[in-house]
Amino acid sequence: MKKGITKSKNMIMLITIGVIVLAIGLIALIGSMNSKGKDTAPSVEVVSVGTGNVTQEVDATGNVESEQKKTFYSPVNGTIQTMTAEAGDSVDAGKNIIGFNLENLEAENQEAQLTAKSGELDIKDAQEQASTAANKVAEAQAAIPGLESQIEEKQNQINSLRQQIADAQTNAQNEAQAQIEQAQADAKAAYDAAVAAADQEYQKALDEYNNVTKKDYDQKLSDLKTKIDSGTAAESELEDYRYLLNNPPAEPVKKEVNPADYSVSTDGLSGTVTADTSDLQAQMETASSDLAQLQSDLASKKAIAENDTAGLTDAAKEKMAITSNLSELKSKNLQELLEEGRKGIQAEFKGVISDAKVTQGATVTQGMELFTLQSTQDVCVKANVSKYDFDKVKEGQKAEITLGDKKYKGTVDKVSKIAIPNEKGTPLIGVSVHIDNPDDDIFIGVEAKVTIQASEAKNVPVLPVEVVNIGKEGSFCYVVNNGKIEKKDIETGVTSDSMVEVKSGLKKGDQVIKDMGNYSEGDSVTAKETKTEDSKASK
Repeated sequence: MKKGITKSKNMIMLITIGVIVLAIGLIALIGSMNSKGKDTAPSVEVVSVGTGNVTQEVDATGNVESEQKKTFYSPVNGTIQTMTAEAGDSVDAGKNIIGFNLENLEAENQEAQLTAKSGELDIKDAQEQASTAANKVAEAQAAIPGLESQIEEKQNQINSLRQQIADAQTNAQNEAQAQIEQAQADAKAAYDAAVAAADQEYQKALDEYNNVTKKDYDQKLSDLKTKIDSGTAAESELEDYRYLLNNPPAEPVKKEVNPADYSVSTDGLSGTVTADTSDLQAQMETASSDLAQLQSDLASKKAIAENDTAGLTDAAKEKMAITSNLSELKSKNLQELLEEGRKGIQAEFKGVISDAKVTQGATVTQGMELFTLQSTQDVCVKANVSKYDFDKVKEGQKAEITLGDKKYKGTVDKVSKIAIPNEKGTPLIGVSVHIDNPDDDIFIGVEAKVTIQASEAKNVPVLPVEVVNIGKEGSFCYVVNNGKIEKKDIETGVTSDSMVEVKSGLKKGDQVIKDMGNYSEGDSVTAKETKTEDSKASK
């Protein structure tokens, strides 16, 4: 029993000693590692700023199109005897494509000439009508200011005549009133004179009465009364006395002047006095008639000026396009048409038949569309670039065109000024890239890839694009400067898929950290150089 207990205690002691030894070893190892960390900074991979060329490229896709197309029309009436090519076939310049059977051509061509002439006359008539309408509009527009001026002058004339008539009426009224006032003044003066004359006559008579007549009467009466009182008066003197006593001299009476005898009658002047304005009225009637005519002319001219003179309709324009293909033939006689028919139709340039309206054996008429030839020598790629790249693309820039497994050189010859949304509503800018070195492997209408060399910077400081960061305030990098991580704001220039031009903020040889990992600005690190080659051109 005691032996078992002793053996267990020894085992526990050995395990305890082992654990202690292991712990001491771990502590020593950790201390050694910490001691090494204090002496050596961690290393980071860096890329040095180098010198090289950077080419910025813009990728686009589009379809190959011909820059030269021509639709051929039949020069004669006839039957297609031979046709050596159909839609999709390539032809060389000068190749005979269509040959005609010219039987009964003479009669048919006479009819065709008449039809062509009729078409020309229709177009000429439409053109002349449009020209006549346009001339009428121009004439009407030119006449409007003059008519408006004449109308204004005529209205001023009528207003002047109205004023003259009104003035004549006013003057007549004023003259009549003046006549009344003058007659009344004259009547009053006559009345006042009559009254004064009556007063004067009365005063004279009164003086005669008082100074002569009355005194003589009183004296005679006094003398007779004296004789009577003295008893010496004769019988006749008594009768005279009685007569004088009963018939004293009458006192003078003042003559009354009747105002009515001097009143002025205004019966003929009290109403409306009408002046003789017949001549002015006649002038105003003439002017009013002229004004009405001018206003009618102006309304007519304005109606003409507002007419739609858009010119030929779309149908007339299409007819003109067809007829223009016959313009070279309209002056040729029948023999010349036969010669044209014998020549047949030849390809004017190397290309591909893109559209054929007829086949061998078909009957055609003069001016009828036969086929369309598209050049495979003058070709381009019509592509679209995004709104992020349109400002980088300029006319004259070089490009590389990939068509299948072949590459071609190209030149940007046109950049559209109008953005057209695609099916997703994203605005795209159309670009035409001329293929500089086409060959027989060019296919019209197929898709091609275009790489446009937008801009290039040569012999400039460069960095791989992956080490350049972009923040809200611009581009920046982290560099190792004196064993510390430091942030550097930089200005970038031309950028490709792999390299970027450093315009400012860094110089050649500066060590830029490739991946910050868990490091922060200000940490102590050791730069570990990663070798790179200068890049010339990358997308």
